[in-house]
Amino acid sequence: MPLKPLLVVEEGPDRGRQFSTDAVQFRVGRSSEKCDFVLSDDDTAISREHFAVIRRGDAFLFTNLSRNGSTINGVKADQTLLKNNDLIKVGLQTVIRFAVADSRDIEANPSFG
Repeated sequence: MPLKPLLVVEEGPDRGRQFSTDAVQFRVGRSSEKCDFVLSDDDTAISREHFAVIRRGDAFLFTNLSRNGSTINGVKADQTLLKNNDLIKVGLQTVIRFAVADSRDIEANPSFG
């Protein structure tokens, strides 16, 4: 079974929300028209399209799409490979944990995805 990305909002207005997908590429931001995981307008520094993640085999490439910037584990990032449990900060207060799990784990544990 392939690894499946899981985003969990750890801090900010959307705390507790989760997103998982089988898509090769997905976008995160405030735009319901352009993003797969839509975040709240309550954190006004989150861009309409804040970042994208592209699957490359079992690797996941993070690409910042926002002039407001993003950090991974406290370091400004424009493009980097994500690792399990990396913390992505977007906007003023939103922190998202990136995790990878076997698809079977997510299907067997609804609170996981």
